[in-house]
This record gives sequence, C-alpha cells and structure tokens, in this order.
Amino acid sequence: EFRRVLFRSNDTPTTLQTTPRQRLNSDERQREIVAAVLALACERGPEAITTQAIADRIGVTQGAIFRHFPDKAAIWMAVFAWVRESLGTVLATAIAKPGSPLAKIEAAFFAHVAFIAANPGVPRILFHELQYPGDSPVRAEVRTMISGYRERLASLFAGARSAGEFPADLDPGLAPVLFIGAIQGLVIESAIAGSEAGMVARARQMFPLLVDGYRGRDER
Repeated sequence: EFRRVLFRSNDTPTTLQTTPRQRLNSDERQREIVAAVLALACERGPEAITTQAIADRIGVTQGAIFRHFPDKAAIWMAVFAWVRESLGTVLATAIAKPGSPLAKIEAAFFAHVAFIAANPGVPRILFHELQYPGDSPVRAEVRTMISGYRERLASLFAGARSAGEFPADLDPGLAPVLFIGAIQGLVIESAIAGSEAGMVARARQMFPLLVDGYRGRDER
C-alpha cells in the first residue's frame, strides 16, 4: 500500500523542479512523480504516459518509480488526490473573501479557471479517466472528488438564492452542473486553440452570460 501523497496548499507539482538522480525522501519523490504526470499530460495523450516516460522525465530508473508506488493505478490515485486537495484549497480561498453569495460564486468560477489554465494537464487526465466504462478505485476517487466539489458549489448557490440574487425556483443541486460545464467548454475551446493563454479572459466574458442563464428571462 503506497503512502498517500500529502500536499501543502502552496505546493505546485507542475512547477516542481529537481535535479536528476537527486536523493529525495518518499514524500518529495511522490510529489515529483505527480508533477511529471501532469507535465506529460500537456505534451501527449494520458494513455501514452508510461512509467518509463515518467522515469525519463525525472531522471530515475523505472524501478525507482515502483519503490514509491506499487503500480500505475496508485500513481493516478495520487494525481487525483492532489487535484482534489488543490482544487478544494482554491475554492476555499476564493469563497473566504468577503462578499455576497453571488460574489463568492464569481470568485470560485475565476479561481477554478485560473487553476485549470495553470495546470492544463488536469482536465486531460480527468476526461481520459471518465471516458472508460466500468469501475475502478481511480474512477471512484474521481467521482468522490467531483461529488464533493459539486456539494460545495450547491451550498453557494443555495445561499445566493436565499439572498434573492437568483430566482426562488433555482435548483442549487443542478446549478453546479452548468457552472462546471461552462468551465469544461472553456477547456475544449482552449484545446482547439492549442493554448490555455486566453482562458481567464474568455471566462470574464462568459460569466455574465452564465449569471443571466441562472436568472432567466424577465417576464414581459
């Protein structure tokens, strides 16, 4: 059983730099392996990320990878654990700032987009895992991550509805689906463009349209 990778809120695997063959403790090496997976996901399809490719990326032998993770599935579990913890921290930081419920939803939206723009390998790995039928510990980890995130968003939408910022008939359980779907649309648009550089700017154009959709048309 591998040791769960623990990340502090300021850890950024995709920017972690190490010297090849540097002796690291187990937690540091696990973070480096997660960083390598996310970086490789930006350069090739997730299905092409082999343990040999990870080893080459960080300058160790393939055997060294398996000293820290028992198999490839354990590596994916660590990657999604990092995503869950990091995105959760991003959301918590965004909504901790003073403001109305709608202002917090807006902050969460832009923080999420900025997180994806800074870590473009995340949605590529996520979509890759979700496209296959069946069940696995990795898929269960992904479902838990998404479910928990949606619940936190639902609470924000319920608060905005109670504050009169959204209609009384808004379903706070469905509202996060549109929220996440809008971000996924930006991800697809960036993939077509071949760059995440404009994601945040496009998000600022999209958010007012998203709010209008939640509010619906005024009756005339």
